Amino acid sequence: MTAALTVLSTGSLLRPALAVPQSETNGKTRHTIVNASPTTSEQQKKIRSLQPETISVTGIAISRFGPSRRQHEGAASTFISSGALESHHVSTVKGLQNLAPNLTVQPQGATANVNFSLRGVGLKDFTSNNTPSVMTYIDGVAYPIGFMAGNAIFDVSGVSVEPGPAGFTHGQTVTAGELNIQTNDTTSTLHAGVSQDIASYARSITSVYVSGPITQNLQYRIAGTTQHGGGYQSSRYDGAHLGDANKGALRGKLAWQPDNKTRIDLSGNWSQDNSDAMGVFNVEDLIVPYLAPDTNNLKTGWGFRNAFTKLIGVQQGTKPFLNDTVWGANLHMSRSFGWGELSSISAFEQMYIHNLMDLDSSKLATYDDYINNNSNMFSQEVKLKSKDEHSPFQWGIGVYYSRIRTKASFYNDFSDTTTRPYMSNTHYRQNEQTFSQFAQARYAITPKFRIIAGVSHESDDRQLLDLETVHYGFTDTHFGSRGALANQFSGKGGIEYQALKHLLIYGDIRKSFKPGGFTANNTVIAEQLTPTKPESLLAYEVGLKSDFWRNRIRINGNAFWYDYHGQQILGLDVVSGYGVVGQYVNIPKSTIWGAELEVDVNPISGLTLIQHLGYERGQYNNFNFLNSTAVYAYYAKTGIYSPFYTSFKGVDSGIPKLTLNGSVSYRLFPLPDWSLTPSVDYSYRGSQLDMPGSPVYRMPAYFLLNASMTLAPRHGIWSATVYATNLLDRHYDLTRDIGTNSFYGIPGAPRFIGGRIKIDY
Repeated sequence: MTAALTVLSTGSLLRPALAVPQSETNGKTRHTIVNASPTTSEQQKKIRSLQPETISVTGIAISRFGPSRRQHEGAASTFISSGALESHHVSTVKGLQNLAPNLTVQPQGATANVNFSLRGVGLKDFTSNNTPSVMTYIDGVAYPIGFMAGNAIFDVSGVSVEPGPAGFTHGQTVTAGELNIQTNDTTSTLHAGVSQDIASYARSITSVYVSGPITQNLQYRIAGTTQHGGGYQSSRYDGAHLGDANKGALRGKLAWQPDNKTRIDLSGNWSQDNSDAMGVFNVEDLIVPYLAPDTNNLKTGWGFRNAFTKLIGVQQGTKPFLNDTVWGANLHMSRSFGWGELSSISAFEQMYIHNLMDLDSSKLATYDDYINNNSNMFSQEVKLKSKDEHSPFQWGIGVYYSRIRTKASFYNDFSDTTTRPYMSNTHYRQNEQTFSQFAQARYAITPKFRIIAGVSHESDDRQLLDLETVHYGFTDTHFGSRGALANQFSGKGGIEYQALKHLLIYGDIRKSFKPGGFTANNTVIAEQLTPTKPESLLAYEVGLKSDFWRNRIRINGNAFWYDYHGQQILGLDVVSGYGVVGQYVNIPKSTIWGAELEVDVNPISGLTLIQHLGYERGQYNNFNFLNSTAVYAYYAKTGIYSPFYTSFKGVDSGIPKLTLNGSVSYRLFPLPDWSLTPSVDYSYRGSQLDMPGSPVYRMPAYFLLNASMTLAPRHGIWSATVYATNLLDRHYDLTRDIGTNSFYGIPGAPRFIGGRIKIDY
């Protein structure tokens, strides 16, 4: 039977849990939730005899707030357990932004792609052919394309959010940080489970798993999930429904231990998403005939010309849709030599993306968009690290290689515009190779004082090949091929001071870079293919980690300052006779600073209080940005597109200044053999200016409140939960962006009321 108790955050939690370190991936401890309800009377007596502030499981000390080891590591991180994901009803990576301070996860337009930003550092990559600022890892495998990680949140043991710069112990160097998703491991005894979640808007989520031994040294695990319904948008024209999910995913694992020093893990995954695409709502319209802004962001509109659907090969009268397939496999091998451990991770991932979107939110053909992306990735990592965790000298070295092959095309229908009365297609191939080497050492000068140093070198070579834009019935433009090469070092240095047994003070300086890339969507002039330069980030950080009152209170906090050069953002450019187009640009210099605080309190048995706070400010020090409002105003008067720029020197960068999330839960026993756990959690995000230059991009602040009640037998194998998400039914935006002569937004989910039955044994 799996544990009914859960942990949240760098130690934060919703309810206490038993998390047992199993092995390490990417330098981070992997944890398995163990049986919190003993199966024998002797085990029950042993658990009752333990001290309340710690629990010993197979000789490993686990505090009530999760793995104690994290409290002795000088790095800011937020750990989110599987139970926390479940209690917060997180089924996609987009839901993680409500559980970690200063984290933003946004959909890219109406696609299934997602963009991450951490501490104000991120990249809106609508072409999915550039290195992300926040790298996602699943079981130690880097996923550099947002589409690949979209359906990863199932059968997960935990997620850790690690602010950057990162890449000194594994994988690829990035500026903003990492999102590490750890899926559940195989088990040496038979376990199985199923959960069924039914909620408003006919939403249904089903998850199953089975895990156990094949032989004494060979184990397996198979897990799957499906999701249907849940669409909450409707057409402003005829009330037609939009947004239903229709997707499923499978993951299989084999673990083999040929001897007590060797472990081999083989994993395979597959997901299929045939859902409706998100609809967009009209923020501001600048086309003729004029479309009034939507006062209800859950209203949308769509309609595709027969000529366009025939061109892209889909049925007439179709809704906006997703048709995405992602599959892959990875092989983990490790061998212990007593003095050290050698490990290898080999991975291959393939995706086929077909997304049809109506980004003008109308029946007109002013910005109808169809994306095809066929990409695959192969990566190989080999590293060697010290084995003795009690040695004063800890070290690790390794190499990482990644190869990505992309074939993409972007179809647009602008037929109802006056300046672009045609359908177009931009298509290209891109080859990318990344090779990096990394090393990190940690030395205890005294039992209380440790120093840390790390270095990484990375070479990134990418080629944009045979790019062509076709304006059907008008012109074909061949842009040929372009190349971009980056070759740079990154480094870090830090100190850790264990002032008290349960008080760690730390500080570090880290510098990292991210390679440049290309703008490859709707390319109409050669200047759009000038690659962006690499960006670099110099980070200063100090913090503390502490446990008080017999481990009933945990307080972790940090403050950071970022010196940012060459920041890559999605900017704008003006093409004469064509209009405003997207263009990646570099900001010469900017700064970001802020602080984070996590407070977890367990004053009495069963009662848990959590409060997380993130505060950040950003400022442009040297930046001129295209003023799209002035461009459109001038066009309305003269019929001519002409560029106008605004200096943003000293201007706030628009990142959300304040993020808050917290929860209260209380596990009580109204009857001796039954538990009842009411829980309330909330999140707040400050306003965000998603793109500088115009207030129409600004997303207002919003507050979300969730509540749940869980009933379970004290030593049973099942639980039943009723819940409400967005209890106050607030309307809010996930992102805002520019269309063709218009601005559009993507809405967040309204109130959902549902119930879940879960069985584990």
